[in-house]
Amino acid sequence: MTDALRALARKTAVAAAAVAVLGSTALVVPTHAAPTDLQPEDLPRGADIAIAHIEDGDFVQGERVVDVGGDRSTLIGRSGRSWLVGTSDVDGVGEFRIVRVGPDDSTTVIKRGISVFELTLSENGRFFVHMGRGTRRAVPIRVFSARTGELKAEKDFANYPEVVAMAGPSVLLSSWVATDLGVRSWDITTGAITRITRKPANIVDVGNNLLATYTKDPYMGGCVRLTLLSSPSTRLWKSCSERIVAFSPDGERMATVHILSDGIGPNEVQEREIDGTLLGDYSTGWFGAISFESNTDLLLEVNGDTLASTVRCSEGACENASDPVTVRNPRLSPALPAHRTGSVGPSRT
Repeated sequence: MTDALRALARKTAVAAAAVAVLGSTALVVPTHAAPTDLQPEDLPRGADIAIAHIEDGDFVQGERVVDVGGDRSTLIGRSGRSWLVGTSDVDGVGEFRIVRVGPDDSTTVIKRGISVFELTLSENGRFFVHMGRGTRRAVPIRVFSARTGELKAEKDFANYPEVVAMAGPSVLLSSWVATDLGVRSWDITTGAITRITRKPANIVDVGNNLLATYTKDPYMGGCVRLTLLSSPSTRLWKSCSERIVAFSPDGERMATVHILSDGIGPNEVQEREIDGTLLGDYSTGWFGAISFESNTDLLLEVNGDTLASTVRCSEGACENASDPVTVRNPRLSPALPAHRTGSVGPSRT
């Protein structure tokens, strides 16, 4: 285990106490009433979105509104006192740019030709990682400076691994191929590669020491298992019907969708405590971005029958966090995976 990952063990004692309370938590099989149907026209108007986000193509943070250029924009996340935004053409298939928005509202294009949906921002916001083009035998994984776009490290990996996170100097890679099965850590300073688990990743939250993995292919009966990143044998929750798509900033809550959810986006989202306790169950035509605005407030991009808006929900109570607009017919694109569409960015500051 690298020093960066070993440092995460400091949180293990707190999480272990929670595990002791959970004991031998049984497999979670949701049994609850019908979900709350979210239609923007039926919801009251609440406060505007509190965290940084994209609105009408612009970067918005409180009273700040910054034109980042491009026809389509997606917030990547915070980098020091600045923010990174990805832009593209209107169809999301070309004219890719990575734009750095400074605290003085300045904008700098630090990289071109990389889609926002093909990169991962490091936990500390200093780097972003991109999987380049290659073959099954060798695909380059490149690490760039999030300040300048300068290439910092590059290494070829076989079998098209997925980049799931970056903690300090360690890039976490996940693979379904037998020879490389599971999650591995690549230290960009030493070049060392360390195996963390032989189970492929669902989602990783480095800051909160959380790792969700698949027990096997979910299309063949696989389940999702939530553990500590620093101790993959320490189970916090398990489900064979849901996968995790977001964690709250403090790591105490999570949002889940059906484990096989695909296409334009899920039509049902569950809000749960980290032990699986159900707090809210929401449905609509389809959901876009799913994230947490705070430790207790979930932000959902709702595409209802006739109207769309960003909706704020907490334990079953919901309100519009943006003005409803006419719902648009979704356009699928290879560059826009259904589970990563939308404009609401990471909630950590």
